[in-house]
Amino acid sequence: MMPHSGVLLDVTTPLLDGLQRIAQRQPRPQPFVDLGSLPWDDPGFSQHFLRTATRSQRHTQREMTCLEQWGLLRPGQRILDIACGGGRHSLAMARRGAVVTGIDLGPAAISAAQQRARKAGLQVEFVEGDVRSMAYEAAFDAVTFIFGCFTEMTRQDATKVLRRVSRSLRPGGMFVLDVYAPDFFAMLDGEQEWWVGRDFIAGRFPQLVLTEYFYYSDTKMYARRDFICDARTGAVHTFGVSGQSYALPELCDMLTEAGMQPAMVYGNWRGEDVTAESTMYLVLAAKVPETP
Repeated sequence: MMPHSGVLLDVTTPLLDGLQRIAQRQPRPQPFVDLGSLPWDDPGFSQHFLRTATRSQRHTQREMTCLEQWGLLRPGQRILDIACGGGRHSLAMARRGAVVTGIDLGPAAISAAQQRARKAGLQVEFVEGDVRSMAYEAAFDAVTFIFGCFTEMTRQDATKVLRRVSRSLRPGGMFVLDVYAPDFFAMLDGEQEWWVGRDFIAGRFPQLVLTEYFYYSDTKMYARRDFICDARTGAVHTFGVSGQSYALPELCDMLTEAGMQPAMVYGNWRGEDVTAESTMYLVLAAKVPETP
């Protein structure tokens, strides 16, 4: 009985510590203060996130069809794919003849994208880097930021990124951005989910997860908090993410100030109009040529 008791004690101690942290957690954390960002550049997290968070190929086909219909995706077109992840969009665009560069902060994402490109026989440049510090100069015909982390930056960082995107585009080049609308996050406010799984952002193991969502209407900020209990060891892993959402006029003003003129706006990738109930904005903006 002693070995069993020893193991039980080892599990109980971290479990009680984790439960106390959950019980004493702040009821409504302040975004970007009490909760920071996900550790995108951590190799372990990058691997887990890559495996557990992506859209299906059904979404990819629809997105590529739209880009083709808008004239942004064609052979020879130079495209920068921001937050490229494991290369889902980059590889699909390369298969259609585009010359693609993908950039992502996650080391596992870039490694996986490179491996997939080699396996498919596609020439795609993948760069491990932070979009907030990229320094391309008029190098691309189009820039895409699809299913990325645009809203998971402060407003100040998002403004800087849009300026860098504008600098990276050739005059007349197009920027494609999809983001969730404030209503998407507002609908989640106060939601609390307990669920059981075996594979999430902390790793592959039997786990009990508490996920909480928060939205702050005065600032349009939001937050998500995850407590992940490892059923094998009792250890509780904590993750938090903060974000800043934008009303559509705000977003268009930010693009204009960065030197890009919004040209088309949709409520989703089906090409539907934006309405008061829209939970997503899909914006296409053109780089404004500099005045001589």
